[in-house]
Order: sequence, then C-alpha cells, then structure tokens
Amino acid sequence: MSATPHSSIMSAPRSDSAIIAAFGKPIPRDEKEAVLFAEANELGVKNLNPPGISFWSLLKEDFRTHGRDVFSQGFWAIAVHRFGNWRMNIRPRVLRAPFSILYKVLYKFVQWTCGISLDYATKVGRRVHLWHHSGMILSCRAIGDEVHIRHNTTFGVAHLGDPITHRPVIGDRVEVGVGAVIMGPITIGNDSVIGANAVVVNDVPPYSLAVGVPAKVVKNLAPPNPEAKA
Repeated sequence: MSATPHSSIMSAPRSDSAIIAAFGKPIPRDEKEAVLFAEANELGVKNLNPPGISFWSLLKEDFRTHGRDVFSQGFWAIAVHRFGNWRMNIRPRVLRAPFSILYKVLYKFVQWTCGISLDYATKVGRRVHLWHHSGMILSCRAIGDEVHIRHNTTFGVAHLGDPITHRPVIGDRVEVGVGAVIMGPITIGNDSVIGANAVVVNDVPPYSLAVGVPAKVVKNLAPPNPEAKA
C-alpha cells in the first residue's frame, strides 16, 4: 500500500523455512523462482515484526542496539519500520487507516531528514544496527538478526523492470560496508562481510568476505573447528 518513490522496489516477506534454506546454501533457480512467487502473494499484507516479542519490547531492544541514543537516525528508521508493521494487526482496515496515514508521514520524515528508505514490507530481524545515516536504500526481501549496515548502501533489483520480488535477502550477523550495493534475487549468507563499495550480484555463501566490482569471495571467515584438530 506504500506510495513512496521507492514503491517499485518494495520487498516481500519470505517464509522462515525458505530463509533457512537460502542462508545455508544457494537454492536452485527453479526452486528460487517458486519461493519468490509465493512471497509476492504476501507483500506488505501482514505484520512482519519478529515473533515472540511485543512491539514496545522490540523498540526498547532497538534503542539499546543503537547505543541508547535518542538522536540516532538509524533508530528512528527502525522504529518507524516497526510501527509500520505493528499497525497491520489492526482490523478492520478502516480502523487502521489513521495509523497508516501516520506511518506514511513518519516514513517520509525519516526519508527526507535521515536519508534512509526502509519500507515496512521488508522483513527486519532483531538487533539490526543502521550505522550513521544518509544514502541508505534498503529495499530487500529480508534482513536477518544482528545485521550491521553502514551509510550509502543500496539494496534492490539488478535490472529496470524486474519483478518486485527480485530483491536480496541478507542473512544473520552480516556486516555491510560503506557504499556497498547488493542487487537482485540473491542471498547473503549468515556471518558474511560485504566490503566497502562492493557490488554484489551473486549469492554469497555463509562465512564469506566479498569485495570488489563485481564482488568476489576472497576469504572464508568460518571459525576453526576444534574437533578437526583432535
């Protein structure tokens, strides 16, 4: 329902099982297309806030994640995103309308004053930290838990006219460097690092360091296996 300038690059939710499968290893193209098609049917129609935690507890956690800094623009963007999803629980739709108007105003305020575009239809995990501000276009299908994203980053489609579901998925504990671009229906695996100014257009396996244009995996970041030394 968003009417933002970036409504053409709104992201879609993904089922938990599909996310886990994608994070573990790249899934075949035909299976990926089937998942994307299923996601399109759920685009922005339900509360995508993390389950098992109340709205206010989630805001308190986000506030702590951003160093308890009430002036943190990253916290403002996350807080508005959480509110945009919380309002989806209000039924019927006519009762939700005032909250939707408020969400649109707050979304625009954050977009204009902070330079951060994070639509409510992006599924955002817990303890996500948006460092600094400005130049952030975060149009992806999902962002995992404990992700760190720095300024001047762009997530979105790889080609003009691509379907709205062809956005990236960012795994848990991923670090995205300054100026990074992540495009297309790809997956950034858990515990990976995307280097500054990298342009990522292919899947990145878990525990990987990806740098360059186009980005290539240059290092395996997996911790040593103590059992292998035994």
